[in-house]
Amino acid sequence: MNTRFVSVLTLLLALTACSGKPSEAPQTAAGKGGASAPAARALSSADVVVATPRPLAATISFTGSLNALTSGSLAAEVEARVKEVRVREGEAVKRGQVLAVLDAEVLSQSVTEQNAQVANTEARLRLAKVKLEKQRELLHKGFISQIAYDEFDSDYRVKEGEAKAQATQLARARRLLADTQIRAPIDGVVYERKINPGEVAGKSAVLFAIADLSVLEIAATVPARLISQIQPGMRASFTVDGQSEPQHGEVVRINPVAVPGTRSFTLYIRVKNPEQRLKVGQFAKGGIVLKQLDGQVVLPLPAIHDPDGQAWVMVVKKGRLERRPVRLLLRSEADRLAAVEGVTAGEPVIAVDLVGVKAGDPVSLPSGKF
Repeated sequence: MNTRFVSVLTLLLALTACSGKPSEAPQTAAGKGGASAPAARALSSADVVVATPRPLAATISFTGSLNALTSGSLAAEVEARVKEVRVREGEAVKRGQVLAVLDAEVLSQSVTEQNAQVANTEARLRLAKVKLEKQRELLHKGFISQIAYDEFDSDYRVKEGEAKAQATQLARARRLLADTQIRAPIDGVVYERKINPGEVAGKSAVLFAIADLSVLEIAATVPARLISQIQPGMRASFTVDGQSEPQHGEVVRINPVAVPGTRSFTLYIRVKNPEQRLKVGQFAKGGIVLKQLDGQVVLPLPAIHDPDGQAWVMVVKKGRLERRPVRLLLRSEADRLAAVEGVTAGEPVIAVDLVGVKAGDPVSLPSGKF
């Protein structure tokens, strides 16, 4: 009986051993070695810029329209029918060039008549002068009285006045005749033509408008808070619609009175335009250069933290972020750039405000850019 009990007990122990829970797994490598190192954050090409030396200018932004510095409107001085028009809009003309011809028949006849009148009055004047000289001799010899001489002298002066008046009338007739040829007052381009052959040009009616495009001006407006920083002689850069190439000019005048109803002032920027690529009326947008630096490292403004205090940037150094103090040399709000000192050319700099990173964190730069 004891032998049977022992056999049963042995069988039960064997079954228990087969169905029991396995022992605990060994500790992981991480458990034995501590916490794992954080993975490097992969940076995109938009997150990083290369510190690059380049010129930078601090500017005050402006907008305005291009206007001709010199322009002129030609009005008819006489009323006459238009015989010929020699130019159209867009054509370049030279000073003194004939643009149109008016009918001069009536005025030509007037000049002929005035010439005859002048000849007659001059002949009468010469005769009166001869008589006066003879009467003077007779007066000196006592053959005539002073009163008789004064009558001849008065007649001579009347004839002299008539001759002068007639000469004035002739000059006026000749001037009106010359005005039948409409001539350009300046070198420039015709931008308006209001007459055609056969029409009657009324006196003082505008016939043409001409603008000299070789020198233009921009009437620009700037806020009142910035006008004290601008002086005549400062350079300006701008672009116009349809042209990406920057143009340049110079501040020549500043209106001392603010534009009514606004808090802005008007200043005038002179622009040389020898090739006449710029046109009157184009909208200009640019900046007036207050200060310019060349050869300094330039970074986007978002890359610079606390620019009004102790400025600093985040540089990628040996695969980790490094907080680096910098000195702000020049700031351009118009370009959203700043020139700094403290970063070496070629160093990768974080260009945006990255969330969740700090100095010392590992990062990986985008391939192919650095």
